[in-house]
Amino acid sequence: MPTILVAVSGMSPAILTETIWALAQESPPVVPDEVVVITTSRGEQDIQQQLLTPLEAWGGQTVWAKLREDIFAGARLPKENLRLQLSPRVIDLPDAATGVRQKADDLRTHAQNDAAANFIVQTLAPYCDAQDHQVIASIAGGRKTMGALLYGAMSLLGKETDRVTHVLVSEPFEFIRGFYYPGQPGPILEFRPFNGPPAPADPGDAVVELADLPFVPLRNKFEELNEPRRTFAGLVDCYARAERPLQGSPAVTLDAANGILSVQGKPILLVGRCLVVASFLYEQALAGQAMFEDVVDAAEAYLAFVRQWQQQYPHHRKTSRYIAGKAAKEDITRSLSELRTLLKKNNVASCIPFLAPARSRIGFDIHRDTVRDVPPRVG
Repeated sequence: MPTILVAVSGMSPAILTETIWALAQESPPVVPDEVVVITTSRGEQDIQQQLLTPLEAWGGQTVWAKLREDIFAGARLPKENLRLQLSPRVIDLPDAATGVRQKADDLRTHAQNDAAANFIVQTLAPYCDAQDHQVIASIAGGRKTMGALLYGAMSLLGKETDRVTHVLVSEPFEFIRGFYYPGQPGPILEFRPFNGPPAPADPGDAVVELADLPFVPLRNKFEELNEPRRTFAGLVDCYARAERPLQGSPAVTLDAANGILSVQGKPILLVGRCLVVASFLYEQALAGQAMFEDVVDAAEAYLAFVRQWQQQYPHHRKTSRYIAGKAAKEDITRSLSELRTLLKKNNVASCIPFLAPARSRIGFDIHRDTVRDVPPRVG
């Protein structure tokens, strides 16, 4: 399974090397295939200067090249390996003056943070959508808002197999510029405590760990919402509306000919017994009939409705197999269970108490002012 590390980074790209090193210490070692870094133009420059520029103290190697070499050696991977491919992604912003999107050098305004949120979602989505990929999101770097946005995006898009992490570095190394990972080459580093003399700090003494942060993968509950609404605010609003209690009875229409039950504007395809049961309850509601107390109470009227359906629509393309058999009162319970599942999948779960409650009465409690009976055109 390919592993993708997605991180946000500002002016401290050491969080990338620290996170990668900590992952490689797990058992078994985790070595990401790709390291996607969401950053600004300033952050991109820091990555270039700190990680991708050869250092004399490191034997002419770059930090990134030496890290890969050490990680591969520890994980017993061949030196020439396609893992740990660094992929910086610079947030861009619209420019009203030029009409050309420009790389963001910082994120300070509300509009810039909104753009960053959308950029994070759009970058993250393809990796989270791939069921055969594991995404590890590091929220340790960048401005605090960037880490918070990445965590929020993982809650919106992440799978239960994905991870959200934060890197923990022992003192004083978290404050030392030039520290990248334990055991790095080069000289002993220098730490300057506040109002104190410089003190040596050996990178070999550093302790770097990962903290896994729990998150709720909302896509499991709202599987039907995994659509191309790839804006942060759009996904939040979509999920929030799905959970918002319905105010009043839902608007419902039924196109029996095509087997489409429309609930709050959402078309739901019905077939077989589910279509017949829905038609039965829909007609009861249109006629202003009282709801049934239970399945036993509804059974006689339902079986009579099925006989009428058989006579009137013997060749209905979506119910012919069902009516050719023997209908039973248990079909009501089974169909309402199917309808509950369909309502959830079509983002109208808030309508379940009005159409298919798990207990209590049987019937459709629908918004009479907006209901229109669509006559079946059966053929």
